[in-house]
Amino acid sequence: MLVVLVSFNLTPYFGRGPFFPSIHGYEPNGCSQYWWTNMLYLNNLIKPQEMCLGVSWYLANDMQFHWIAPLALVPFALKRKRIAFLVVSLFILISVISTAAILIANPKMSGSAGGSSADVSFFNKIYITPWCRITAYGIGLLTGFIVTNTGRTYPLPMLVKLAINTLALIIVFICISVPYWDAITPHGLSQSVIITFQAVNRTLWSAVIGWLIFLCSTGNAKLINKILSWPVFIPLARLNYSAYLIHTMVIYSMVYNLIEPIHFQPHVLFQQFISNTVLSYTAAIVVVLLFEAPFFAIEKKLFKH
Repeated sequence: MLVVLVSFNLTPYFGRGPFFPSIHGYEPNGCSQYWWTNMLYLNNLIKPQEMCLGVSWYLANDMQFHWIAPLALVPFALKRKRIAFLVVSLFILISVISTAAILIANPKMSGSAGGSSADVSFFNKIYITPWCRITAYGIGLLTGFIVTNTGRTYPLPMLVKLAINTLALIIVFICISVPYWDAITPHGLSQSVIITFQAVNRTLWSAVIGWLIFLCSTGNAKLINKILSWPVFIPLARLNYSAYLIHTMVIYSMVYNLIEPIHFQPHVLFQQFISNTVLSYTAAIVVVLLFEAPFFAIEKKLFKH
C-alpha cells in the first residue's frame, strides 16, 4: 500500500509533457475510490479496470492462493497425501478448463496466442483471475510435495533424465514459438489452436520449471544448481519484489515525459531495456531501505520469541 500511496500522490509531479497525466499520475481515475480493494487483495476481482498499481493484480492472486493452499497443505501434513495430490490436481484442472471454457464462450476474447486481444476483457476475465492463474501455484505445490516425498537425494537414471529433459525443451520451444507463428501467419493460427494454447501453455511452462526445481533439489542437476546458487543472485533476489512493484513507474516516467515519438529500432529497445532494468533495481534499493527493511526489523522484534 505504501507504493500505491506514492504512485497515486507523487507521480503527478514526476514530470511533464504533452501526454503526461498530471492530475492522477500513473493511476486510473477510480484508484481513489477503489484503493481498498488493494488492501483486501481483491483488486483483481472488483473493478480491475480501476485498480491501483496495475501490477498489483499478481499480489492479489498470490494472496488468494495462500488462502486456499491449506486445502492441500493440511492433508499433506496429516499424511493424507493422496487427498493433497488430488486437491492440487483439481486446482490445475479447474484452471485449464475455466480458461478454455471462457474462451470458447467468448470467441472474440481469444485474441492471439501471445495473449493480446481485441477484447480488453481478456485481461480482466482470464489474465488476472485466480481460477485461470492457479496452475503455476498448483504445480509449485505439487513439486514441493514430490521433493518432500522423494527426499533431497534421489538419483535418476541418465536415460530418464535425457528423455524428460528433451521433452521439457520441446515444451519450452512450443510455448515460445506458438505466439511467434501466430504473429507471422497472415491470418493467424486457428481459433481452436489459440484456445488450446491459452488453456495449457502456463501449465506446461510451469511443469518445466517444476522439473528443473526437482532436478536441482534432488542432486540431479548439480551444474545448474551451482549456477543458480551463485551468491551474486542473493541481493538481486532481495530486490526483486520491490523492483516488480515499481518498474512500471520507471517505464511510465520515461514514456510520459517524451516530447516526440520513439521510432522502433532494436538497439534503441535494447538500451531502454537495460536502462529501465538498472533504474528499477536502483529504485528498489531505496524502497527496500525505506519500507521493507524497517518492517522486517519490527517483525523480527515482535516475533523473536
